[in-house]
Amino acid sequence: MVGVKSLEKHSYFVNMTRPRPKRIVDPAKTTVLLVEDDSTTRNILNFILTRGEGYLTRQAGDVKTFVAALQVKPLPNVVILDVELPGGVSGFKILQKIRAHPIIKDMPVIIFSGHSGPQELQQGLALGADAYLSKPARAEAIIAALKAVLGG
Repeated sequence: MVGVKSLEKHSYFVNMTRPRPKRIVDPAKTTVLLVEDDSTTRNILNFILTRGEGYLTRQAGDVKTFVAALQVKPLPNVVILDVELPGGVSGFKILQKIRAHPIIKDMPVIIFSGHSGPQELQQGLALGADAYLSKPARAEAIIAALKAVLGG
């Protein structure tokens, strides 16, 4: 499968099936919604993005807080989404719902998961993920994937 070697080597795979115009990304005006049930991982991601790069973040540990975070205006610019979430709803199901929603269907989504075998990668990309990050990932890989899906 195309991309699996890239995922193994770099900890991330970026899928640019939807055109992203090149633009300058201003982290201070870019909100990242972190959907991760593990609070330690979520806090590390938050630290990397806010303190290290200057992005704005919102955090969700489950589907209920994810939905609540989407109801706060303005909408986030991008979602970093774990596959395994509590309550029996997978990140893949959430991604499917995002792509079917008329308002947020074009929002970039980065899957961030320990499930990074060929089948999971294929499923995530088939459902419309813009990037797939394997856990654990280096901070540089997270930032590179984020900038790529934002068009920067």
